[in-house]
Amino acid sequence: MSLEIVLVPLAIAVTKEVVEGIANRSQKNDQDYTVLPTRMKDESLLQQALEEWSCSFRKAETLDSLKTNNENEVTFIVNEEGCYSLVLPKSADIKAFEEWIEKVEGSYTHYLQQRVYQHLLEKAKEQGMILEKEELLEDHSIQLTYLVNR
Repeated sequence: MSLEIVLVPLAIAVTKEVVEGIANRSQKNDQDYTVLPTRMKDESLLQQALEEWSCSFRKAETLDSLKTNNENEVTFIVNEEGCYSLVLPKSADIKAFEEWIEKVEGSYTHYLQQRVYQHLLEKAKEQGMILEKEELLEDHSIQLTYLVNR
């Protein structure tokens, strides 16, 4: 008996929600910043993704704790759902940052899929499953077929 598992890139599954989230970004009229929500939750994966785009990670605990000394600085905060949101000065080019954060989320998704893939391989081995076939599909999903001995 064999078992097939397909790892679908998460970007495909959440693209609609990300686009809606960006479209519904919160902009406080009484504040000097704009908040762009993301679907990213893991700080270490976010840091990896930012490094790929030659950026460093900075996190503020709350919107009230933001320092607005430099108009060109960007910061992340964690929202109520546990996702990171990008905080920008109001003067920032929002369209450019929307495109940039989409690219960062693509990198984040790649690192997340790698982590899930490695975790799955380890767990399957622990359970005594034997990897029969591994196939990269056209949509960049990975299909793993295991032999299950019972």
